[in-house]
Order: sequence, then C-alpha cells, then structure tokens
Amino acid sequence: MQNEFVCRVARDAGAAALAVVFASALPAHAQTTRIQQSEQILQPAGDVVEHDSFGTAAAISGNTMVIGGVNADGNEVGAGAAFIFERIDDAWVQTARLFASDGHAEPVPFDPDKFRSDSFGSTVAIAGDTVAVGAPGHNHTGRLANAGAVYVFRRVHGVWLQEAELVSPAPSGHDEFGAGQGFGGIGLSGNTLAVTDQGSGFFQGAAVDVFTRTNGVWTLSTRLTVPDDPFFLPSSVAIDANTVAVGSSLSDSAAAFESGVAYVFRFDEGQWSGPLTLAAGDSTSGAQFGSSLSLRDGLIAVGAITAPGSTLQSGAVYLYTSEDGVWSEQAKLVPGDGQDFDNFGVSIAVSGQTVLVGANGHTLPAGQVAAGAAYVFRRRDGAWTEVAELSASDGISGGDFSAAVAVLDNTLVVGADLQHPLVEGYPGGEAYVYSLNPGRGR
Repeated sequence: MQNEFVCRVARDAGAAALAVVFASALPAHAQTTRIQQSEQILQPAGDVVEHDSFGTAAAISGNTMVIGGVNADGNEVGAGAAFIFERIDDAWVQTARLFASDGHAEPVPFDPDKFRSDSFGSTVAIAGDTVAVGAPGHNHTGRLANAGAVYVFRRVHGVWLQEAELVSPAPSGHDEFGAGQGFGGIGLSGNTLAVTDQGSGFFQGAAVDVFTRTNGVWTLSTRLTVPDDPFFLPSSVAIDANTVAVGSSLSDSAAAFESGVAYVFRFDEGQWSGPLTLAAGDSTSGAQFGSSLSLRDGLIAVGAITAPGSTLQSGAVYLYTSEDGVWSEQAKLVPGDGQDFDNFGVSIAVSGQTVLVGANGHTLPAGQVAAGAAYVFRRRDGAWTEVAELSASDGISGGDFSAAVAVLDNTLVVGADLQHPLVEGYPGGEAYVYSLNPGRGR
C-alpha cells in the first residue's frame, strides 16, 4: 500500500457567484413555487485543459465535495483526477487534487487520433474524511485495459493520502471496475464500499463487490450476485448503512422483456440477505430501469431513462420506501417539460425529502440543443412535487449539464463535463453549486 501526498492547494476559487430567482416549469398538478438560488460555477484551479471532462462525477458530504474529471491531468497527462472543494465563508474553494499513484494514459497504438486513459474520476463517492474514486480503464497485473480499479483516499490532518487501491477479486478485461454513467458505479457508507463488477463478459460473473475497512485496511467481505437472473449486469449501485441497492437495466421484469430491475440486499446478523426485486409498476420493454439509482434514509430512487414519462421516451424516476423490510413503489416522478430522449433519470441524488434528477439530453427553451437540465422534487403533505428546474446560466448545446448530480440538505451540485470554457475549441467541463432556500420568494 502506498501513502502518497496528493494535496495541492488551489490558487483561486475558480468562479464568481451569481444570484438568480425564477419560477420553474411545473406539472399541471404541482403548485408553482419560486425558490431563491445562488449559482457558483466551479472549475479546476489554474488552467483548464481541453477534454478534461471536469464534472463527470460528483459527491458531497458535510462541507466537502468531490468532482471527477476523467481526462484531467493526474500523475500522468490525461490519466484523470478528482478535485476536492470545501465550503469556506459560504463559497466553495478547491483545496486538493487527487490522482492515482499508478495512473496511466497514452495514445492508442497505430491510431494517433485516439487516446486511452485510466479514466480516473469516472465515479466518485465521499463519506466524511474518506473519498473513493473509480478508474475503469486502469490496467493492472498484466490484464486488459478495462479491468479497472477503485482508489480510496483518506484525509489525515488536512492532507489527503491514498489509502488503498482495490481491484476485482477475479479481474478480467471486461470488469470496468469503478465505471459509471449506466455501466456501473461505486457507493460508500462509513467503512463499507460497494463496487460494481461486470465480470468476464456476456453476463458471466457479474457482481457487486463489497469491501470493508478495519484498522485502515480494506478487504473484500462479500460478492453480491443474482444467480436467478441470467441477464444481471450491474448498471448502478448505492449503499446506505446496511442496505445496498443495485440496478440492472437489461434484466427482465415480471411484466416486460429487458425493462430493467433493481435489487436490494440487506446486511443483518452478520450476513447479507438474498436480493429483493424492485420493478416499475408500469414496466415497459427497453425502459432501462436501474440505469441510475440513489439510496438514503429509507428512500430508493431509480432512474429509467427511456421509460414513458412526460412523453413516450422522455424518462422517469420511481421512488420506493420500506416498511417491515418490504419495499413498495411510492411515486413516479416526471418533469413538467419533458421531451423525448431527455434522458430524465440519467443521474439521481436523494437527501431527506429532496430528490435531484438529471436530464442531460434536455433542450432548453432558448434553443440550446441537449444542453441538459436538472429537476428538484420535494415531498410536501405526502405528495412529491417538482419545485425547480435548473440549467446552466452559461449553457451551450451538448454541454451535458446534469451528467452527474449530488445533493445534501439544501446544497445541490450539478456536473457538466462538456460545458464551457472552450479551450482550443474543446470544452473542459464545469460544475455548478446551488443553494436552495425554500422558505423565500414564495
């Protein structure tokens, strides 16, 4: 194990704050609400490099957030990095840049126009002073390039140290261990880390690998599998305390072929239970239910990015709650202005009575095609209501706004890895922070 000093203090905060107040477009059944928002645009400190893809992934815990940039410079140019921001005097300031001690990036042989990277920063997770970062393109022990790895960092006396490099217990070139964006994910809760593992390919050996930390040492504790599902291929994962939820967007539900399902595992009395199955009450083939999900405080939100929603293929998000160990569908969320191929549900984050949903394919009223939007839903008087729609103040067509989202209380984080600023004609990516004050402006 290597403990490498990886903290670099930022030279500036990267962006100014803008005050914005607007009324969102709401479903017909919702009450129009005005919410004060403050938007701070985040960029890596120093020069933004073309193709950095800053904003690929996002997570927040307390006053610390982590933003992934899969093509940013790490220990090698373009190997990927993760950026730590901390809330200081009500502004988010970059305080560290994390990268793998053995990260790698190189031009593709015989094709100089292409570049292969570890893609460190594809997924990120944070819990207190611990951050986990996925690098699905990492090659180790002579395996093929897509074996992947997950790196764990720990903050000790203000300095971030690489604590562990974790890999699949049966590595192959198909694992994409640490992947995200519908191809897997990572989840971190306390001293437990869940990582999707695609297995050896063709739906063989797919699992969620669960690691636990004891006295600073991470070890594999179990592999969560679904033997009864021949099409199980984890597309997303989340963990909260002793519960793990995993999406499998290509699996069959009881009502539809390849509609997608989600499985829930629970750790109780020293062992993991067999999976409980969640499926949409209105399952349709090809809905990609489980392409994303989030779990917190007894609420599971599951994205189905091509399910019938506002329109035939705009996407939807389904909410589930548990009572006496039985999970039941509570609500189906759709945006008030959804369009076909919005990818509503491509990213989801849950905090308390708030659900933040990304739709990175949404076209804005001003005409920015596929600029992306994020929607805020809150539970009021037992019903879930859309209360705001977010879009980048500097949005551009194809900006990928909401490729990643995170929420904690009233703080919302939205990643846009193809957004401004343009560097030599290519976007470097941005992230946006919003602070919602639901009691004002109503």
